[in-house]
Amino acid sequence: MTPIAYALAHETPDFTGVEFTSLNDMRIALRYSTNELEHQHKKVLGITDVSYLRRFSVKGPNAAAWLQQHGIAIPPVSNSWLAFGVDQASATPSTHASLVLRLGNSEFLIEDQFNGQACPALQQAAIAQPVAAGVYKVVRHDAAFILSGTKVLNLLSELCLLDLRDKALPADTLLMTQVAGISATLIRQKIDGDEVYRIWCDGTYGAYMWETLTQIATELGGGAVGLAQYL
Repeated sequence: MTPIAYALAHETPDFTGVEFTSLNDMRIALRYSTNELEHQHKKVLGITDVSYLRRFSVKGPNAAAWLQQHGIAIPPVSNSWLAFGVDQASATPSTHASLVLRLGNSEFLIEDQFNGQACPALQQAAIAQPVAAGVYKVVRHDAAFILSGTKVLNLLSELCLLDLRDKALPADTLLMTQVAGISATLIRQKIDGDEVYRIWCDGTYGAYMWETLTQIATELGGGAVGLAQYL
Protein backbone atom coordinates (compact mmCIF):
# COMPACT_ATOMS: atom_id res chain seq x y z
CA MET A 1 0.00 0.00 0.00
CA THR A 2 0.98 3.61 -0.36
CA PRO A 3 1.30 5.32 3.05
CA ILE A 4 -1.94 7.18 2.37
CA ALA A 5 -3.86 4.07 1.28
CA TYR A 6 -2.74 2.33 4.46
CA ALA A 7 -3.93 5.20 6.63
CA LEU A 8 -7.27 5.37 4.83
CA ALA A 9 -7.87 1.65 5.14
CA HIS A 10 -6.85 1.32 8.79
CA GLU A 11 -7.13 4.67 10.53
CA THR A 12 -9.80 6.84 8.89
CA PRO A 13 -13.39 5.59 9.23
CA ASP A 14 -14.70 8.45 7.05
CA PHE A 15 -13.00 6.89 4.03
CA THR A 16 -14.19 3.30 4.40
CA GLY A 17 -16.01 3.67 1.06
CA VAL A 18 -12.89 4.54 -0.94
CA GLU A 19 -12.46 2.57 -4.17
CA PHE A 20 -8.94 1.16 -4.28
CA THR A 21 -6.92 -0.31 -7.11
CA SER A 22 -3.48 -1.87 -7.47
CA LEU A 23 -0.82 -0.25 -9.64
CA ASN A 24 2.91 -1.00 -9.69
CA ASP A 25 2.13 -3.64 -7.03
CA MET A 26 0.83 -0.98 -4.64
CA ARG A 27 -2.69 -0.37 -3.38
CA ILE A 28 -3.85 3.18 -4.02
CA ALA A 29 -7.12 5.12 -3.95
CA LEU A 30 -8.80 5.33 -7.34
CA ARG A 31 -11.93 7.23 -6.24
CA TYR A 32 -13.17 8.90 -3.07
CA SER A 33 -16.53 10.13 -4.38
CA THR A 34 -18.38 10.68 -7.65
CA ASN A 35 -16.47 11.67 -10.75
CA GLU A 36 -18.40 14.93 -10.89
CA LEU A 37 -17.49 15.97 -7.35
CA GLU A 38 -13.86 14.97 -7.73
CA HIS A 39 -13.61 16.85 -11.01
CA GLN A 40 -14.90 19.94 -9.22
CA HIS A 41 -12.41 19.45 -6.39
CA LYS A 42 -9.63 19.08 -8.95
CA LYS A 43 -10.54 22.47 -10.44
CA VAL A 44 -10.73 24.25 -7.08
CA LEU A 45 -8.19 22.50 -4.86
CA GLY A 46 -7.56 18.79 -5.30
CA ILE A 47 -5.13 16.58 -3.40
CA THR A 48 -4.13 13.34 -5.14
CA ASP A 49 -1.93 10.54 -3.82
CA VAL A 50 0.60 9.43 -6.46
CA SER A 51 2.98 7.62 -4.12
CA TYR A 52 2.69 4.50 -6.30
CA LEU A 53 4.71 6.03 -9.15
CA ARG A 54 8.00 4.23 -9.78
CA ARG A 55 11.22 5.95 -8.71
CA PHE A 56 14.95 5.37 -9.06
CA SER A 57 17.56 7.43 -7.25
CA VAL A 58 21.35 7.61 -7.32
CA LYS A 59 23.97 9.98 -5.97
CA GLY A 60 27.70 10.45 -6.09
CA PRO A 61 30.35 12.24 -8.15
CA ASN A 62 29.77 9.99 -11.18
CA ALA A 63 25.99 9.68 -10.88
CA ALA A 64 25.24 12.16 -13.69
CA ALA A 65 27.61 10.38 -16.10
CA TRP A 66 26.13 6.96 -15.23
CA LEU A 67 22.58 8.16 -15.89
CA GLN A 68 23.60 9.76 -19.18
CA GLN A 69 25.27 6.50 -20.23
CA HIS A 70 21.86 4.89 -19.78
CA GLY A 71 20.04 7.46 -21.88
CA ILE A 72 18.70 9.78 -19.16
CA ALA A 73 18.71 13.54 -19.80
CA ILE A 74 20.21 15.49 -16.90
CA PRO A 75 19.06 18.90 -15.60
CA PRO A 76 21.95 21.32 -16.19
CA VAL A 77 22.14 22.78 -12.67
CA SER A 78 21.39 21.70 -9.12
CA ASN A 79 17.90 22.18 -7.66
CA SER A 80 16.25 21.89 -11.05
CA TRP A 81 14.25 19.31 -12.97
CA LEU A 82 13.14 18.33 -16.44
CA ALA A 83 10.67 16.02 -18.12
CA PHE A 84 12.52 13.28 -19.97
CA GLY A 85 10.48 11.81 -22.80
CA VAL A 86 8.27 14.51 -24.28
CA ASP A 87 5.76 14.74 -27.08
CA GLN A 88 7.97 16.22 -29.78
CA ALA A 89 4.97 17.56 -31.70
CA SER A 90 3.84 19.74 -28.79
CA ALA A 91 7.10 19.95 -26.83
CA THR A 92 5.20 19.18 -23.64
CA PRO A 93 5.52 16.23 -21.27
CA SER A 94 3.38 13.24 -22.16
CA THR A 95 1.97 10.55 -19.90
CA HIS A 96 4.98 8.48 -21.02
CA ALA A 97 7.43 11.02 -19.60
CA SER A 98 9.68 10.61 -16.59
CA LEU A 99 10.70 13.43 -14.28
CA VAL A 100 14.42 13.86 -13.59
CA LEU A 101 15.05 15.87 -10.43
CA ARG A 102 18.55 17.08 -9.58
CA LEU A 103 18.61 17.29 -5.78
CA GLY A 104 21.76 19.28 -5.17
CA ASN A 105 24.69 18.81 -7.51
CA SER A 106 25.22 15.05 -7.42
CA GLU A 107 21.95 13.38 -6.32
CA PHE A 108 19.17 12.50 -8.75
CA LEU A 109 15.61 11.26 -8.44
CA ILE A 110 13.90 9.82 -11.51
CA GLU A 111 10.15 9.30 -11.29
CA ASP A 112 8.12 7.70 -14.08
CA GLN A 113 4.86 9.44 -14.76
CA PHE A 114 1.66 7.51 -15.42
CA ASN A 115 3.05 5.41 -18.28
CA GLY A 116 6.76 6.23 -18.08
CA GLN A 117 9.26 3.38 -18.42
CA ALA A 118 12.65 4.83 -17.43
CA CYS A 119 12.80 3.41 -13.90
CA PRO A 120 12.41 -0.32 -14.71
CA ALA A 121 15.16 0.03 -17.32
CA LEU A 122 17.46 1.70 -14.78
CA GLN A 123 16.69 -0.96 -12.19
CA GLN A 124 17.55 -3.67 -14.69
CA ALA A 125 20.76 -1.88 -15.67
CA ALA A 126 21.81 -1.65 -12.03
CA ILE A 127 21.08 -5.37 -11.50
CA ALA A 128 22.79 -6.53 -14.69
CA GLN A 129 25.97 -4.59 -13.96
CA PRO A 130 26.80 -3.06 -10.56
CA VAL A 131 26.85 0.71 -10.69
CA ALA A 132 30.26 2.25 -11.26
CA ALA A 133 32.56 3.66 -8.62
CA GLY A 134 31.30 7.03 -7.42
CA VAL A 135 27.67 6.04 -8.01
CA TYR A 136 25.47 4.99 -5.09
CA LYS A 137 21.86 3.85 -5.21
CA VAL A 138 19.52 5.67 -2.85
CA VAL A 139 16.54 3.77 -1.44
CA ARG A 140 13.46 6.01 -1.37
CA HIS A 141 9.99 5.41 0.01
CA ASP A 142 8.41 8.75 -0.78
CA ALA A 143 4.87 9.85 -0.22
CA ALA A 144 4.03 11.93 -3.28
CA PHE A 145 1.14 14.23 -4.10
CA ILE A 146 -0.40 16.29 -6.90
CA LEU A 147 -1.97 19.58 -5.78
CA SER A 148 -4.29 21.06 -8.41
CA GLY A 149 -6.75 23.89 -8.81
CA THR A 150 -7.13 27.63 -8.55
CA LYS A 151 -6.61 27.77 -4.78
CA VAL A 152 -3.35 25.84 -4.53
CA LEU A 153 -1.34 28.90 -3.54
CA ASN A 154 -3.89 29.69 -0.82
CA LEU A 155 -3.14 26.31 0.71
CA LEU A 156 0.63 26.54 0.29
CA SER A 157 0.72 30.01 1.79
CA GLU A 158 -0.60 28.44 5.01
CA LEU A 159 1.92 25.61 5.06
CA CYS A 160 5.11 26.95 3.47
CA LEU A 161 6.96 30.14 4.39
CA LEU A 162 8.43 30.58 0.90
CA ASP A 163 6.86 32.66 -1.87
CA LEU A 164 5.71 30.12 -4.47
CA ARG A 165 4.27 32.43 -7.12
CA ASP A 166 5.42 31.99 -10.72
CA LYS A 167 8.41 34.34 -10.56
CA ALA A 168 9.63 32.82 -7.29
CA LEU A 169 9.33 29.24 -8.56
CA PRO A 170 10.25 29.03 -12.27
CA ALA A 171 8.91 26.06 -14.16
CA ASP A 172 12.26 24.20 -14.14
CA THR A 173 13.19 24.87 -10.50
CA LEU A 174 12.69 22.62 -7.50
CA LEU A 175 12.62 23.67 -3.88
CA MET A 176 13.75 21.63 -0.91
CA THR A 177 11.75 23.24 1.84
CA GLN A 178 9.31 22.50 4.65
CA VAL A 179 5.61 21.97 4.08
CA ALA A 180 3.46 21.62 7.21
CA GLY A 181 6.70 21.39 9.18
CA ILE A 182 7.93 18.39 7.15
CA SER A 183 10.98 18.40 4.88
CA ALA A 184 9.70 18.19 1.34
CA THR A 185 10.64 18.63 -2.31
CA LEU A 186 8.33 20.81 -4.37
CA ILE A 187 8.01 21.68 -8.06
CA ARG A 188 5.48 23.34 -10.34
CA GLN A 189 4.47 21.17 -13.29
CA LYS A 190 1.92 20.90 -16.09
CA ILE A 191 -0.21 17.80 -16.50
CA ASP A 192 -2.54 17.67 -19.51
CA GLY A 193 -2.12 21.43 -19.85
CA ASP A 194 -3.13 22.20 -16.26
CA GLU A 195 -0.61 23.73 -13.89
CA VAL A 196 -0.19 21.72 -10.70
CA TYR A 197 2.23 21.51 -7.83
CA ARG A 198 4.03 18.33 -6.84
CA ILE A 199 5.21 17.45 -3.33
CA TRP A 200 7.42 14.59 -2.18
CA CYS A 201 8.18 13.79 1.46
CA ASP A 202 9.43 10.87 3.55
CA GLY A 203 6.81 8.14 3.45
CA THR A 204 6.68 7.90 7.23
CA TYR A 205 5.11 11.38 7.23
CA GLY A 206 2.79 10.60 4.33
CA ALA A 207 -0.40 10.08 6.33
CA TYR A 208 0.18 13.27 8.33
CA MET A 209 0.88 15.27 5.16
CA TRP A 210 -2.25 13.85 3.50
CA GLU A 211 -4.43 14.68 6.48
CA THR A 212 -3.08 18.22 6.67
CA LEU A 213 -3.43 18.91 2.94
CA THR A 214 -6.94 17.48 2.60
CA GLN A 215 -8.19 19.24 5.72
CA ILE A 216 -7.16 22.65 4.38
CA ALA A 217 -8.37 21.77 0.88
CA THR A 218 -11.80 20.91 2.26
CA GLU A 219 -11.95 24.23 4.13
CA LEU A 220 -11.18 26.02 0.84
CA GLY A 221 -13.85 24.20 -1.18
CA GLY A 222 -11.79 21.32 -2.54
CA GLY A 223 -10.86 17.91 -1.25
CA ALA A 224 -9.42 14.49 -1.99
CA VAL A 225 -9.16 13.57 -5.67
CA GLY A 226 -8.73 9.95 -6.74
CA LEU A 227 -6.18 8.76 -9.23
CA ALA A 228 -8.93 8.06 -11.78
CA GLN A 229 -9.03 11.79 -12.56
CA TYR A 230 -5.53 11.49 -14.07
CA LEU A 231 -5.56 8.06 -15.69
